[in-house]
Amino acid sequence: MKNHFNGKLSGKGTAAIICFCLAAVAALGIFSYNKSAKELRSELSGVSSTSETAQTEAAQDANAAADNVPVEEAAAPQEDIILEHDAFGGEEAEVSPTESDAITGAVVRPADGEILEAFSDGELVKSKTLSVWKTHDGIDIAAAQGENVKSICAGTVSEVTDDPMMGITVVIDHGSGYTGYYCNLAEEVKISAGDEVSAGTVIGEVGSTADAELADESHLHFGIKKNGSWTDPAEFLSGEGS
Repeated sequence: MKNHFNGKLSGKGTAAIICFCLAAVAALGIFSYNKSAKELRSELSGVSSTSETAQTEAAQDANAAADNVPVEEAAAPQEDIILEHDAFGGEEAEVSPTESDAITGAVVRPADGEILEAFSDGELVKSKTLSVWKTHDGIDIAAAQGENVKSICAGTVSEVTDDPMMGITVVIDHGSGYTGYYCNLAEEVKISAGDEVSAGTVIGEVGSTADAELADESHLHFGIKKNGSWTDPAEFLSGEGS
């Protein structure tokens, strides 16, 4: 009986030992797995952190580079500007300078009223009609509608035109490089291109055809070009140009 009991006990002990060993191996496997998973998560976390850091640094570098790029300030908006010499058909024909520096012969006023708006000499003035800044390349002489307009001196009529801005306009070549522009006339003119005129010849009447100056008092707009450039007509009407 004693030997049989010991044999049975030895068999149970062996089984227990085997179970213990299996449990130990399983525990070791789980421990190794947990350790490997932890190390893997740590490595992945390090890679992600490094990637995020690299992306952040790249973004900071890009922002710094953008901050260092000079940026031109936007131009302040400006009011519309119209240059009066853009009228009368755009580009001017070339005019050869002449030796004479003055209109020859008698000079008369094209209309008898006072000067309402002076020659701006290239400076910009605010247009009452257009509400824009523009040059005033002639003088406005007060005159009622229907009042006669006279040639300031002898010359040849170059053209009679209906200018989009300055209305019915008679252009007269007065010689010595001077050209007169009689603007804002009534539609019925008394001369034609090619006609010869003298000082005081009636060429038309004051009208209201200059769309660019409708808000102004009734007037004749009179301009003079010297060798293709606008000059002050008042100098000639005061006798300084004759």
